[in-house]
Amino acid sequence: MTSLPLRLVLLVSMATLIRSSSWLHFAGNSETIRELIQPLKLTCTFQISKNDSDNDSQVLFMSIYHETKRVIASISKYQPMATSLYPSVTKVQGHIYHSNESEDSYLQVIWTHPKLSESGKYFCLAHARNSTSQNNVFDADITINVTKSSTDDIAVALSYIQDRLDKDGVDSIQISRASPTLPESCRDVISSEDRVVVTLASGLKVMCDTKTDSGGWIIFQRRINGNVNFYRGWKEYRDGFGSYSIGEFYLGNENIFKLTSSKKYDLRIDLEFNNTKYFALYTRFEILGEQDYYELQIGGYSGNAGDDLTNHHNDKFSTYDKDNDKSKSGNCAENWKGAWWYNACYDSNLN
Repeated sequence: MTSLPLRLVLLVSMATLIRSSSWLHFAGNSETIRELIQPLKLTCTFQISKNDSDNDSQVLFMSIYHETKRVIASISKYQPMATSLYPSVTKVQGHIYHSNESEDSYLQVIWTHPKLSESGKYFCLAHARNSTSQNNVFDADITINVTKSSTDDIAVALSYIQDRLDKDGVDSIQISRASPTLPESCRDVISSEDRVVVTLASGLKVMCDTKTDSGGWIIFQRRINGNVNFYRGWKEYRDGFGSYSIGEFYLGNENIFKLTSSKKYDLRIDLEFNNTKYFALYTRFEILGEQDYYELQIGGYSGNAGDDLTNHHNDKFSTYDKDNDKSKSGNCAENWKGAWWYNACYDSNLN
């Protein structure tokens, strides 16, 4: 049986955080919203002034997140479609313009029927690079208060909805029976882009690498700029975290288990350091289920990065709150501020 490819990507970069800037603007349609009735709209804009010669920055990506660290939406120069993994968001849109286009890059999210839990402080981050190749992260915030709707508010809203239904007629909503065929794997995806986010036939949303080593790779871990914290607990590594548009994410051990238990997969690890690229290719890759602590099964190695994973064959996954390693000197994940298939402790530690 032919193996399918999985890919892990790591890059290293540095950025300066700028918490106050006239270039980044973050606003809502109102700071006080009525629950379920009044829509909530948040818009983050990186403004370019034609008369401002100091602002020659190219926006690389933007993200909006809640004070609870939930990523609400994001967009990237390299993944230009704005996306949201937050289930209650009704609509997300945005565009990142090139610095010479004199247009304002923006990211916008809309909740048609916001809940009380949408209250709190929201932050917008814009990662930009200026003409001297310096990376800067711009930060802005806004506080939203979603208030409980009164009985009268709900009655007025229901009356409005009923009037609209009467005007539109009972046949106004039709569901098309035709549905496009979804890809079984990234090998079925053809794109002019190097990376593209797709939904597989299984319902899993993944990022596909369509170019590396003939393409067809599912990227299950990607680190390029340090904007996502990878020192996390068991549940987050089980379920996955991060954002495709930001470019940093972990697909989740449960998703990787389901993928690798259904078909045969190869594993490719790509790293870049000081403008030099390295890779490691393994001819078999599988992790077992949660009851087996997502134990790693790995095959033969080739590449120029060095074989630093074979020693972790048959090792169990560990996080700071779930120690499954073989070390007698404490929790490797806690000691080394990571999460990995630690032995005692590691030859590799990519999370």
